[in-house]
Amino acid sequence: MWKVLTALVVLVLVVWEPGSWLVGLAGAVCGLPVALALLQVGLLLGALVWRVRVTLIVIGVGGEVRTWDRPHRRVVLRNVPLIMSVGLTSVRAPVRRRLWLTSLVSVLLTGAAVALCWVFAGGTPFGRGLAVAGSAVLLNGLVPRRGAGGTSPGWFLLRLPRLAGRVVDELEATPMVNEVSDALAAGEVDRAEEIAARLVAAHPTLLVAIGSQIAVLTMRTRYAEALHVVSKLVGRTDLDQRDMAFVMAEMASSTANAMEAGQLPLDVGMGAAKRASEGALQLGYPKYRCTGTLAQLALLEDDTALAIELAGQAKRSSESALARADALATLARAQMAAGDNAAARRTLVEAHALAGWMPRVAETSARLDIR
Repeated sequence: MWKVLTALVVLVLVVWEPGSWLVGLAGAVCGLPVALALLQVGLLLGALVWRVRVTLIVIGVGGEVRTWDRPHRRVVLRNVPLIMSVGLTSVRAPVRRRLWLTSLVSVLLTGAAVALCWVFAGGTPFGRGLAVAGSAVLLNGLVPRRGAGGTSPGWFLLRLPRLAGRVVDELEATPMVNEVSDALAAGEVDRAEEIAARLVAAHPTLLVAIGSQIAVLTMRTRYAEALHVVSKLVGRTDLDQRDMAFVMAEMASSTANAMEAGQLPLDVGMGAAKRASEGALQLGYPKYRCTGTLAQLALLEDDTALAIELAGQAKRSSESALARADALATLARAQMAAGDNAAARRTLVEAHALAGWMPRVAETSARLDIR
């Protein structure tokens, strides 16, 4: 996205102002991150007004400086606070209307800022650079896109109102799905299992319902059962590329967990797990979300150095407290395999603070205590 936006802005400025395009480019360099941030700030404001849950706020790029984990929300501050990204989910009906209105706030806020740039600063090369960059970001945001890595405001505004069928049912079921997630985040696995059972009974074909069932099975360490459930999704013909990316990523994760727990032989599962993770990436699943699974696979192949590197990446890019705790469990296991039990103990301190009840965290601690 950055490359496309930058190329478009430079082209417009060169054609428009051959003699002063460098000044305009300086304005565009300032305008691009500001406009991108405005879209995200608009989502935050819209979520506040229309009561949509903000699950993740990432400020900046690069390595982590600090993180704040709160119930239902994770905030990450990175080295260079240049851009921002926001994760949303709905916990109240009507879901479609709330998401549409939230996106509308984002687009209107950014559009108003861009209009002000044109009116009050468009008479100078620097101001025109700001305005051109802001316009490019706004137009790019209005393009309807929905993939495994995210959804544009334009998709919510232009596509969401006209949706029908399973996709709508998936969205409308998210409040109940979030009840399962909230219960798991609090370590209330029995409650999560009860809600997931009701959700699957009411919506047996919805991916979000099946995903909730898999999450509960995983926390019960019934990894082979989770793998069996996700494997049945592969043959479905009603899933689009985005859906299948999530299915393949879940298959890779469940296979890795089953092998790690001894519920599936390595010679049977390793090839399948690698093919599933590669397939997820080819279908658009973000690579940073796969690093936890890839770290487990590296550790199962006794490549401890790679496992430590990938688990560290998974820890830094985690989008929830449970995901971070899981990555820390993998990192501690890799450190133990490398003979550094002291580092593993330090790693597990944070994992316990986040979710000491998680099976992989508890099992790793038990193994370390035995040693």
